Amino acid sequence: MEVSGTGMTATDPDWYRNREYWSENRRFIWSDRLIGASVEAAARIVSLLALEPGASVLDLACGFGRHSLELAAKGCRVTGVDLNPDLIGEAVASASSRGLGARFVCDDMRRYVEPDAFDSVICMYNSFGYFADPADDRLVLENCLHSLVHGGSLLLAVTPREVVRRACPSGDSRYWREDPDGSILLEEATVDEAWTWRSSRWILLRGAERREYGYGMRLYGASELRDLLASVGFSNIRLLDNLAGKPYGDESHQLVIVARKPPAGG
Repeated sequence: MEVSGTGMTATDPDWYRNREYWSENRRFIWSDRLIGASVEAAARIVSLLALEPGASVLDLACGFGRHSLELAAKGCRVTGVDLNPDLIGEAVASASSRGLGARFVCDDMRRYVEPDAFDSVICMYNSFGYFADPADDRLVLENCLHSLVHGGSLLLAVTPREVVRRACPSGDSRYWREDPDGSILLEEATVDEAWTWRSSRWILLRGAERREYGYGMRLYGASELRDLLASVGFSNIRLLDNLAGKPYGDESHQLVIVARKPPAGG
């Protein structure tokens, strides 16, 4: 069996920069079902955030633009930002082929700021918490606040600590998935003792080829994220179960947070 890949491990603090990880595992990261749900998700985002035609939206960690493009199709003025140049290039090509005016920028969310430029900022699909230093997460939220107009909204969708703990009390898990093309993904995940970081090891089997990757995500509790947002300067913070606006509760499987930048002078 051929063993290839970059040798990336779960302890690599820059795992998200590995372009091979995103390309080789694409169908496992973004399933056909998930991509197909993007149209409905965009409609719910528009409703939840009360976005008017022409509203300016920043999609952080936009990937290949699955939400950005659908929001643009609904009349929003969208800017998508992602660190991966391959995904940004794909998003640009898709926007062009569909005749959409979405703008895409290859940049790091820790650096990207356009002061008072957007009515809303969205960060979807567990795209928050990649960084080994929690100060970087705070910096991202500060950038979001600065990029919003006064009264603008932030939408943050994550899987919080309590949901992970309820699904896997030990913090350790193993499972496998098979793609229609015959590729098999084996995943082994562990959580640190403090339940602040989840490390995953992916082994991708495709024919006689074996590739191994690792990644990590910071785990935040719902109340912890609410307090963090408030400390950065957000207000009117709502904890929701989903994009339909159902309140977050003990049986929730995900967390959607909507927060506002205070009005000028507020």
